Parts: sequence; C-alpha cells; structure tokens
Amino acid sequence: DWPKPLHSVRGPFDTAKIDGALDGMGNYGDATWELGRKHLLQPDLITGMTLLLLARQPRRPRGENADHDSGITNGVSGKVWAREQFTIHRPVDRNDAFTVEGMSTGTHVRKGRRYSTTASTSRTSTGEVFATNLTTGLLSYRSEPDLADSVHGLGPEDTPEPDWDAARSNPHINKIRGHLQGASFGGERVLMSLEMMKARDTDTPDNPIHSDPEAARQAGLARPIAGGSHVLSMALETVMRALGPQSLLYGANFDIRWKAPTEDGVHVIPRAVLVEAGDDRVVLEVHVDIVDGPTAMVGTIVIPLPNSLPAGGMA
Repeated sequence: DWPKPLHSVRGPFDTAKIDGALDGMGNYGDATWELGRKHLLQPDLITGMTLLLLARQPRRPRGENADHDSGITNGVSGKVWAREQFTIHRPVDRNDAFTVEGMSTGTHVRKGRRYSTTASTSRTSTGEVFATNLTTGLLSYRSEPDLADSVHGLGPEDTPEPDWDAARSNPHINKIRGHLQGASFGGERVLMSLEMMKARDTDTPDNPIHSDPEAARQAGLARPIAGGSHVLSMALETVMRALGPQSLLYGANFDIRWKAPTEDGVHVIPRAVLVEAGDDRVVLEVHVDIVDGPTAMVGTIVIPLPNSLPAGGMA
C-alpha cells in the first residue's frame, strides 16, 4: 500500500507569511532580508514545503482518530516535527504560483517511538523543481518500550541528495571556497522574543502554540515555543552572512533535527562550523543552543561545488 499519494497544492505563499518570516528575524536577519529585497523565497520557508502540503489536505471528519498506517491526522504528519531532510535546487520568486506534490511514504518505530515520513517535490509555475523534502513526524511523545524497531514502507534513509547540476549557478562560489576547514561562524546571542514569534505566526497562525500564551498553556506548555523553521532560520542566517545571501539556494542539501523546544524570551546562540572543504563540496555542521539550556537544533548542510567556476562568479 506504500507510498500513499496526497492531493497536490498550489502556491504562492501568502504575502503576510513571507513578510512575517522576515520580521520574525528581529535584529538578526541582514542576509535573510537581502533575499527579501530581491523577491526571493528565503530558505527557512522552503524547509516546510511538506508541512504546507499536509496542512492543505482534505480534513477528515471530526473525531476520526489517527491512522497509524499513514501517520496523518487531519492533515498533519505525526504530531511533532522531528526531522527535515531537503534540497533546494534553485531560487524561486516569492510570488511564484508553485505546485507541491507528495506522498506519505511510510512509518517506522525506533527505540519505542512511532514516526511517520512524508515526501514532497515542489515545482515552479514553469515546471522546474526547486525543492525536494522528506519530513519525519513523531506520532507521540510517549515512548512504548515494548514496541520493536520496524519499518513499514520506505525508511527514512531514502533521502534527497545535493544537486551538483545546480551548483554551477551559485553566485557565491568564490566566497564559499575561500573558507578553510575548521572555520566557525556565528556565536552571537539572539533573543527569541514573543514579538518575533507573533510576527512570524501572522494574524492567522497555523499553530497558535507558537505565538499565543493561552493556546500554549492549553497544549501543556509553560510558554509559547518557536516553530522549527523559525529556530532553523537563525542558523541559516549565520551561514548566509558568512558565505553569501544566495549561497544555500543552488543545490544545497540539509539534514535538520529538532532536539528541544525554544520558549519565548530565551536567548539562543546559532553557530556553524565548516567541517569539510572539498573540491566538490563544503559541509557545515550547524546548531542552535539555548543560553543556560539545552541544544534546540542540530543539522548538517552540504553545499555542492562545481569543478570549475561559473562565468562572473561573485565573491
């Protein structure tokens, strides 16, 4: 029965969603805002293409329970966004009427926890692929120790790959190549304020636990928590400041895991370390740490590089 196709959805993103993501950067968004000035969709929004697809699926009748075979409950894959593996193949205009297609690819159990996986492919209005995503959702926080590890459908190892064909068009190749293995970026304290969370969530939030204190309390949280892509945006800003605003838009591959909630009012420290500087790729390890708290997010970014420089490659 796997994979199980989903209904395709159309863009563009709402203007308020894009502007809210920009405003949600607070004072730490110079490179992200540069993309906004060029009318390009920022990479942290491309992180959630599968979630956009799932959020717009036809709703099940009220009261119908989760289907553990598909992992979808009223349009949501799992209950907690745990991991995102994706490739950005090319820049896309913020107003583009893109199409997202996808499928529920399987479920798996690991260490007593149930997960679901959903894959999506996003194409521009002219049919060019600009993103491929594989999303892993945790079906329940509660561990079931008696559950044996298992995989139904495709496992989470069937992941998107970097796009080396796209790498030649990267305008920041010289700057990317100019950094040596071991280079470290970021390290600034960034406030994740409720005002930033409200800006990103807009007046019509997909999940109000990210901006509404009362909704957060009703969900069992002490305070609103930042959305996963909001936390990731801080790490991506760190990389784009160092390597160039468009450095992540030409074939870069991401593997991101969220480890702990980021409550409003905390300071976070986004960092990136260049762990491999090869002829055909640059690999960065990124993480966002909560000051006086745990690590909120970890990830690996692979930026593919061509064998020769493009004409007019920028620094």
